[in-house]
Amino acid sequence: MNNLTFLKEKGIDTDLALSYLGDESMYNEILLEFKNGFINQMGDIRKKYEAGDIATYAILVHALKSNCKTLGITSLANLAYDHEMKGKANDLQYINEHISELFLKANEIYQILEEYFTK
Repeated sequence: MNNLTFLKEKGIDTDLALSYLGDESMYNEILLEFKNGFINQMGDIRKKYEAGDIATYAILVHALKSNCKTLGITSLANLAYDHEMKGKANDLQYINEHISELFLKANEIYQILEEYFTK
């Protein structure tokens, strides 16, 4: 069984996640499902951003925010929320200036999850 202490040490709020999801087994199952779809999810976000489809981009970062919040990945949830709000406001300047930050944090989170599930 994976050790939630590792995630806590990496800044993931597992206590918050468990308050939503109930137990460690359910959390691990949903977290693994999230990790397995994460590259595609971020790829979809990138495609909509690059296509200039900011309305759909805002919807996709909203979904990312919700998933991350439920899983206790608050650092990425907060960034995604900012992008969601700026997307809804059609604030392209903010999005353009902060898109790399979103993807760098996403990559960091993916690496943490990859390490967690290979231990």
